[in-house]
Amino acid sequence: MKYFCLIPARKNSTRLKNKNVINFFNKPLIYWTIKIASKCMYFDKILVSSDNYDIKKITNKFNNVEFLKRPKSISGKNTKMENVLKHAIDHLKKRNLNYDASVILQPTSPLRKLKTIEKCCKLFLSNKYDVLTTIISLDFKSHPERTINFKNNDFRIKKFNYSYSSKKKIYKLDGGVIFIRKIKNFKNKILSGKSRFYKINYPEAIDIDNIFDLKQAKLFFNVNDLY
Repeated sequence: MKYFCLIPARKNSTRLKNKNVINFFNKPLIYWTIKIASKCMYFDKILVSSDNYDIKKITNKFNNVEFLKRPKSISGKNTKMENVLKHAIDHLKKRNLNYDASVILQPTSPLRKLKTIEKCCKLFLSNKYDVLTTIISLDFKSHPERTINFKNNDFRIKKFNYSYSSKKKIYKLDGGVIFIRKIKNFKNKILSGKSRFYKINYPEAIDIDNIFDLKQAKLFFNVNDLY
C-alpha cells in the first residue's frame, strides 16, 4: 500500500492567532509535524497544504516535502478537511501520481510520536478498513452520564442525579494526531466506511487550539520522546 502524507495548515486561525507557525521550542509549530513525517518509513509522498507563504518557506527547508498552494476557496475558517484532501488528491492525479491512502497529520499535535504513526500505518495495511483514526478516552468527569442538562438556558434543576456507578468507557476523536483514509473511491466524507480506531493517551493526544493547550503541550514536550 502506498501512502501520501497530508499536512494541512491554513494561514489564519480563530482561537489562537497564527498557531501553525507560533514559536514552539525555537521552531514554528508546524516544523515538528513536518520533521516527524519526513522520518516515517511508510510515506511515499509528503504534501503541506497551505495558503501561507511563511509555511512555504518552512516546507522548502525539507528536501522530501512538497508545498501545495491552497486556493482561497478552501482556505477559510469553515473549510472542511474533505475539501482540502480532495484538492490534494486532484493535484496528485494531474501529475499521474497514484496512492492508496492518505495519512492526515495536523500541525497542532506536536507530541505525536513516530512509533504511533508507524503502528497505525502498519495496522491499516491489512486492507480491511476504509478509515483509521486515533482516539482518547474521556476522563471521569466528562462521561455522558455525569453531564448536567438544562432547558432554555435556565440554570436550575429540580432533581440532580450524579451517577458514579457506570464502568463503561467512552472515547472521542483526539482532534489531530492521525487520520488515515483510503482515497481510491473517496467522495466527500473522511469518516465513512469501515472504520478502525487506535487509542492513544494524554499527553500525546494534546491538540493545540488555544493558549491553554499550548501551555500544556510545552509542559510535556520532549523531542527525545518523539522518535
